[in-house]
Amino acid sequence: MSAQTAIAILDSMFDLFKEMGSGIALDLNWLAIARRLQQVRAQAVWSADLDFVATKLKAHAAHYAATYRPPLGSEAISKANADRLDDVVRHYSILRAHLEQQLPAS
Repeated sequence: MSAQTAIAILDSMFDLFKEMGSGIALDLNWLAIARRLQQVRAQAVWSADLDFVATKLKAHAAHYAATYRPPLGSEAISKANADRLDDVVRHYSILRAHLEQQLPAS
């Protein structure tokens, strides 16, 4: 198991977040996020904390995909989409921080 590999897999999700922000293939992106989280789980020393954060990340990504609305020029819709995407990114950051704690000290 390698925390470094797990972090690399997790970081590869950032491109998916960018695509989610534009509303392209949201369901496919959510499935790709779920698949990558399974790969991360296989690489890292898994704990209840990691499981909790990963579950929240998947839930927020699914919520974003389910509630995304094309903004069509509406600032309110754009802000709501951005706020939900910020939740996804926040949980990604928390999960990454937990994984970084597994890296050997330099």
